[in-house]
Amino acid sequence: MPHPDNKSSRPSCLLLSLHHHLSLGRVDLAVDALPLLACRGLRPDLPTLALLLSQCLRSGSLPLARRVHLFLRLSGFKRSYPWYTPLSNHLLAFHFLRGRPSDARRLFARMPHPNLFSFNAMLAGYARVGLLRHARRLFDRMPHRDVVSWNTMIIALARAGSFRDAVGLYSQLRHSSLGFNPHTFSGLLIACNRLRDMGLIRQVHAQVFLLGFLSNLIISSSLVDAYAKCGYLDYARKLFDEMPTRDVLAWTTLVHGFANCGDLVSARTLFDGMPDRNPVSWTALIGGYTRHGHPLEALDLFRGMMSWGVRPDQFTFSSSLCACAAIASLKHGKQIHARLLRTRFNPNAIVLSSLIDMYSKCGDLAGGRWVFDLTDPDTRDTVLWNTMMSAVGQHGLGREAIRMFEEMISALMKPDANTFVVLLSACSHSGLVAEGLQLFKSMAQSHHIVPEEDHYVCLVDLLGRAGCFKEVMEWLGKMPLRSSCRAWNALLGACRIHRNLQLGREVAGRLLKLEPHSSAAYVLLSNICADVGNWETVEKVRHIMQEKKVRKERAASWIEVDHTVHFFGASDHLHPSKEDIYAALEQLVSQMDDDSSIT
Repeated sequence: MPHPDNKSSRPSCLLLSLHHHLSLGRVDLAVDALPLLACRGLRPDLPTLALLLSQCLRSGSLPLARRVHLFLRLSGFKRSYPWYTPLSNHLLAFHFLRGRPSDARRLFARMPHPNLFSFNAMLAGYARVGLLRHARRLFDRMPHRDVVSWNTMIIALARAGSFRDAVGLYSQLRHSSLGFNPHTFSGLLIACNRLRDMGLIRQVHAQVFLLGFLSNLIISSSLVDAYAKCGYLDYARKLFDEMPTRDVLAWTTLVHGFANCGDLVSARTLFDGMPDRNPVSWTALIGGYTRHGHPLEALDLFRGMMSWGVRPDQFTFSSSLCACAAIASLKHGKQIHARLLRTRFNPNAIVLSSLIDMYSKCGDLAGGRWVFDLTDPDTRDTVLWNTMMSAVGQHGLGREAIRMFEEMISALMKPDANTFVVLLSACSHSGLVAEGLQLFKSMAQSHHIVPEEDHYVCLVDLLGRAGCFKEVMEWLGKMPLRSSCRAWNALLGACRIHRNLQLGREVAGRLLKLEPHSSAAYVLLSNICADVGNWETVEKVRHIMQEKKVRKERAASWIEVDHTVHFFGASDHLHPSKEDIYAALEQLVSQMDDDSSIT
């Protein structure tokens, strides 16, 4: 007996195949079945399409989600799917993921029966794309809210910088009957970390403890981070020690806290005791060494990171290049640059700026200019321009810095406050008084930037180096920061350059009233007196320093010999080659005495 024709059963087989792929989690194969269904005039039901779109979004595959959306539009579902709320809810999330909030807003307006999930999807979407005002307006008019709604809004406010508003919203939630969950405190702690409000942090810690959420690693790590950023490292360490389990985030958080506060011994001890490390862990300690004046240790740690096969990130390279700049080690800087090129690492503006700064401070201005010139003009931001102008200015090329500024303006790049600090400093080092004054005046007039302390300090340095003491005193009299120690220090430094002992004494007196325990004023005044041969006053100044127990900052220098960087402090007796060094120094002094006696 002949078999019946199977053609009529094939379409239903395709639908069954679609459901089978969905049940197995093979979203790609399920999406591939959609064109075949369309060719046969078949359409899955709306619940099936909602499930399919949901799995696409959950898997993070936006291209697959786009194909489902295209099928919905081409198959005549566009008019009907707003009536099926579950599918529309997933489409709201899809529109926000592809950066189309206006499409989500239009769909939401067409939905006749939006539910709480619909409102939360819109709320989360607005938060994702940074539309905080839209999110807050929607939140305020929601007919019903759950904990997810409140958490989404608290986190959105905290991430957008509205820290007080986030804390205020949390306070409102506390007085409601909805309760909390760990995500509530995740958003609140973001605000606490930025506010650095110790009282608030301790209150949150107490609530987290009473609710039993301290076992949540993210919350505990956030509390450790909050205490560390407020400078309460004892509290941070105590909480860390009490954590039943610690992941790499918790360890790294505390290492970063100690490193930021300058307790590098504790930071290194913790780092060495970490069971696992990630690139952030290495970078936290490298950055701490660099920021607190230990560039050699930073580079040694960077070498260790390379030997362990850990891939550096943008911050690692930036900190390591800053360490090279600090000791003027062009050799090490070039090695790091070579690694960037060899690994085809895509540096951001911060790394590029660090490269330019490293080459400049190592005396290779051409190398820094080469990096700048090879950077795509479209990716040059204000920071990169500022770094290059600063490098040029530090090498005494003030007019070149001004020319670059004009080039920057021609490229439609907007200058910031730091741009004018760089330019005024460049003019000061090159003696360009008229140009510097013109740039200072143009800040507010042409670029709408209000001068701050840094700009006035640069202006005082500019005029002081040029010997324009009358103009300096006039500016200091009318500047809004008359009590700026840095400005008076700059003027005192200019007094030494021009051997103006009379004004130097007056300025030093002002400085000592502002900073009685700072050594800078004493040292500068002593140097001025020494330069003019007034040794009696030099002895008096040093005697006063001893009476008030004011210590001069220890001078230091370094030199690279045979691939090793040697560090020296004033009156250093700790270097392993000290005997040979002092013997060579005595020989040089003897040779100088012999040469002077001949002449």
